[in-house]
Amino acid sequence: MKRSVLFAELLLATIMVLGSMPMAAASEDPDKSSREPLTFTLSAERPFAAPPEPWIGRTLAFAEPGLEKATGRTVPTFTRTIAARGKTYKYTMVGSDPFVKNAKKISVPLQIIPVRFEFDDGSVFDPTAPNLQCEGGGTTLNRVLESPVFQNFNYGDGARQFVEEIRRLEFWTLTGAPGAINPSYSVRVTPKVLPTVRIKVVGFPTQSFACGKVGFLDGNAWDGFMRTTLFPQLRKQGVTTQTFPLFLFRSVVLVDGDVSNCCIFGYHNAFNSGGIQTYGMATYDAGGHAEEFADVSVLSHELAEWYDDPLGNNATPPWGHTGQQDGCQANLEVGDPLSGHLHKVIMPNGFTYHPQELAFFSWFFNQVPSMGINGVYSSGGTFVIPADLCH
Repeated sequence: MKRSVLFAELLLATIMVLGSMPMAAASEDPDKSSREPLTFTLSAERPFAAPPEPWIGRTLAFAEPGLEKATGRTVPTFTRTIAARGKTYKYTMVGSDPFVKNAKKISVPLQIIPVRFEFDDGSVFDPTAPNLQCEGGGTTLNRVLESPVFQNFNYGDGARQFVEEIRRLEFWTLTGAPGAINPSYSVRVTPKVLPTVRIKVVGFPTQSFACGKVGFLDGNAWDGFMRTTLFPQLRKQGVTTQTFPLFLFRSVVLVDGDVSNCCIFGYHNAFNSGGIQTYGMATYDAGGHAEEFADVSVLSHELAEWYDDPLGNNATPPWGHTGQQDGCQANLEVGDPLSGHLHKVIMPNGFTYHPQELAFFSWFFNQVPSMGINGVYSSGGTFVIPADLCH
């Protein structure tokens, strides 16, 4: 069920002011217009039909064994340990350490890679092409660039990007409370748009809806193709282990091995590539086919989880039976417990965005009181006590 919460009202008790800061354009490659898109073909090992409705939308994170032992440079991270429920847990997060006084401000290069899919039934899903009128017009790429995920907005704590603000809120006793040791703490991303990747899709289905279509890909086929085929070419465009490449889809979702496991709207992952290469994928549901994953909700979900669990291996006490998890889970995936809980942020372009509510660090590790703002355990105040131990 979709649940919208007004971010400023619930957390900061301030009035949401539209257009509180002018929007700065995301950096684009100056040679982008003169380059031909990288073009590839992705074929299904075995064709399959579009999955029956209703779908169960979800996101994923992966943990590749042994990544913590990889050497070589990667994005800035810090590593600490915490005791919770009788065990000691080690965790690594993106950015500088908020527990160290006057922590350095961090900005990580984030490379947006629009992916244009051309299905063999003639359907085209292109984040840089105009959306249908029923999809709200504009382009998916511009909608994303103008969103609070990449643009500053004042939530009552100064003008910041959405996930930059979330990091401050979940460690509020260190970043914003009276006497905090890091009042200027900041971990943000610097977006840059890379040339569109064009992929001719063979053997995968599409499905028509009242507003537009949705395309379906096998998730394992896509991820393997991306690592073995796309990444070697993207190195030539500046993608390195010190950047965060984000593959942007428009109304294309992934199937996890079988059509009964549909649909994956986003994920983040990492692998050893002479250093740890982190990366992510997020679908912008232009036609509104999945209400719980409106506009940038998937993007905010995956980016926040990359912030707090970049390698996918930050273990926690078991939690579950909330959000998209109907069983038990035991990692620091801050979006999963609250999938479908959405904030509202109205940006200067007049569009109402829906970044997702996110669980705070203290919720996972049974910290009482919470380090989060106002003593709550999530960005919209849905969680007011720590996670129950899941059995």
